[in-house]
Amino acid sequence: MTENEKRSNFQRLFPARVEKLIKSLEVAGNCSNKSGYAWDQNLVHDVWVQIARIFAQTADSFGVKFEVLVDGVEVDYAESKSKKSSK
Repeated sequence: MTENEKRSNFQRLFPARVEKLIKSLEVAGNCSNKSGYAWDQNLVHDVWVQIARIFAQTADSFGVKFEVLVDGVEVDYAESKSKKSSK
């Protein structure tokens, strides 16, 4: 596959996938409405830690480095708060 074909494929796929990801996060955020939902704060914490880890790892695969902190602790060292870890 040529470099132009690779770039074309990237331009075709990447923006749509990122847009879908952003929309999914916005939809998940709708569940934060306290008038309609109640949640286990520890589980929510652990899920966001997992999302943050994947976010940082994926960005790193593109050569973009993030320092992601959870409650002041680097995401890779953030401890699970729920009994059933999302790791």
